[in-house]
Amino acid sequence: MRVWGWIFLVLFILCGCSTTNNTKSEHADDDEFSLHEPDPLELFNRYMFGFNRILDAAIIKPAAIAYELGTPENFKYCTRSFIKNIYGPLNLVNYTLQGRIEKATTTTVRFILNTTLGFFGLIDFADFIGIKEEPTSFNETLTTWGVEAGPYIMLPVLGPTTFRGMFGYGFDWFADPFKYFAYHSKSHHNSHHQFKHWLWGVTALDIINIRAGLLDSLDDIYETSTDPYVTIRSMIFQRQQKLEKKLGVNK
Repeated sequence: MRVWGWIFLVLFILCGCSTTNNTKSEHADDDEFSLHEPDPLELFNRYMFGFNRILDAAIIKPAAIAYELGTPENFKYCTRSFIKNIYGPLNLVNYTLQGRIEKATTTTVRFILNTTLGFFGLIDFADFIGIKEEPTSFNETLTTWGVEAGPYIMLPVLGPTTFRGMFGYGFDWFADPFKYFAYHSKSHHNSHHQFKHWLWGVTALDIINIRAGLLDSLDDIYETSTDPYVTIRSMIFQRQQKLEKKLGVNK
């Protein structure tokens, strides 16, 4: 589902920008928490943080505002549902690697139901009957295996993560079945790379849809935090800690 360039932007939004409604309370703990955040590449990271902010302000945010104001709610729902369904096989791969067979089974059932009764995922039929989505990633897989989060790193365009998250992104990109199909399909329908073009289009919608949902929360970070770089870095480590706690990983 991901291709170089666009997937970098998606990950930047997902990992560097997303927040919750209690952002302001999180800001109050930044100074104390930041003392325990390994950031040996801070000079490089701050430079890349500035670059990513410029990129977001120049391209992604304006597109997200236009999407949010000018797109019908039904279209937004179908877009979100369709994209979630496409990630189903990748979630299945990671749940299998984690040894979480029940989650893998649920993911498989969701994908089958939504692809068939949900008109190729345009409707989240599984959610309607109580089978909720539980996305995962290879970062979560590595966490399950006991791999340390490692230092903080701000990748150019890719955005903020830890070393563990960085390797997780790489695996998820290479292991994505839909991405592999789009680039390696030998059918005559793909002779002019139609599947690649389709992949780019869907990924662009994914980026804009995610960013549109973060308009207020990101503005809050930039307006209320004395150092947005530290705020986002703290959020990344806090989420890694929450992930480890959820999975029962003892450090």
